[in-house]
Amino acid sequence: MASKVRTDLKIIVVGQPGAGKTSFVRRWTSKSYQETYQPTVVSEFGFKIYQYKEDLYRIQLWDIGGQDKSSAMAKVFSRDSHGCIVISDCNELSSLEGTLNWQNLVKQEANFIDGGNLPFILIQNKIDLIEDKDELLKIEEKTKKISEDNKFDKYYMTSVKNNINVEEAMNYLIENIIERIQNYSKSFKNGDSNVQRDSLALEKTSIRKKSTCC
Repeated sequence: MASKVRTDLKIIVVGQPGAGKTSFVRRWTSKSYQETYQPTVVSEFGFKIYQYKEDLYRIQLWDIGGQDKSSAMAKVFSRDSHGCIVISDCNELSSLEGTLNWQNLVKQEANFIDGGNLPFILIQNKIDLIEDKDELLKIEEKTKKISEDNKFDKYYMTSVKNNINVEEAMNYLIENIIERIQNYSKSFKNGDSNVQRDSLALEKTSIRKKSTCC
């Protein structure tokens, strides 16, 4: 039997305008999809309870607007995050290239609690619009190269509309986050004073998140 919710995990979703960030968040959190959404001006928030082994986690997904003026807000929302999803529209080359700007922006503002980079995954969305299999293969090859060259933890080719690889991407990212936190906590139990100090900071952050939703 699963225990009570252990803590909140905050994941931000960034990317160019029109890449499908809001649709991704709503597909995963509420299993819903609409053909049209109004552009996200600043941010939208969704959450879902996630069970990993015997524990429950409240996953916060923050959809950050893709307009240039939203970059300042992305810096703010990056802080205290546990992971990041960078979404691209596979029909737009500029959208894929723009993912690197968003990744770098988040890296400048946030580190994981173990001192390393946040877990990042790269999403190439809207594959349902690519009918030519050879063209889709070329896009995936380019995505794979960008992912590897820029040290994303993993990439996924998705269709939020058709619910392809949305769950798979989220499962991978969440479990990666949890396992890194657990490995870090083991160092705490082994008596590393620096880890103890940072772990106490994480605990305080989790309490603050529950009271403010962010």
